[in-house]
Amino acid sequence: MATSATTRAPLTTVGRQRAIPRDREGFDMPRLARRMWPPMLLMGIMAVAAGIVAGIAQASTSNVIDVARLDAWTPGVLFLGIGFLLAGVTFLLATILGELRDGGTKVQRSLGAPALILKRPLTGYAFPAAMMMGLMVLMAAAALGFYQAVEVDNDPALAADLGAWLGPVRFGGLALIFTGISLALLTIGKALRFQSDRLGQIAGSGQGA
Repeated sequence: MATSATTRAPLTTVGRQRAIPRDREGFDMPRLARRMWPPMLLMGIMAVAAGIVAGIAQASTSNVIDVARLDAWTPGVLFLGIGFLLAGVTFLLATILGELRDGGTKVQRSLGAPALILKRPLTGYAFPAAMMMGLMVLMAAAALGFYQAVEVDNDPALAADLGAWLGPVRFGGLALIFTGISLALLTIGKALRFQSDRLGQIAGSGQGA
């Protein structure tokens, strides 16, 4: 129902950007983001800590098989931890978007003007998707790292093949998350431009007088 309401919301133009009434927004992404960034940061810290401990254990052991097994799954855990940390940053950027939206709404209402918000641009839809895809890639790479560790002793050739392409896959996952962060920053820039244009529009129309 919320999605259809957003679709039917009357559109207007503020500057060169499309706007909708605040009460027709639909899904509240910043509200979800406020709940998600703390656990993401916590999971990231825990995963990175686990990777550091595994690295210390790898440096302390003299068993060649144990070293190879630790070397197989430790990078995946570290990359996943970094991915969780960056996902937390992405959610924090989404909360900033929410603060800009809510602050702008309060200012407009205090000036006696209709509360308009930026209609979510394509970048606003793309940055959560890029972040989630990146996390899924890193989770899959971490799981395959554990599988590689199992095959170190059973099938060394398969383990070597997995190790050869898991590295680029991990970097690809991080690249997706960084892309999401870049798109989130671009969306924040659009929101700031919208707020500036909206205040200028109100001042020009004399609604705040």
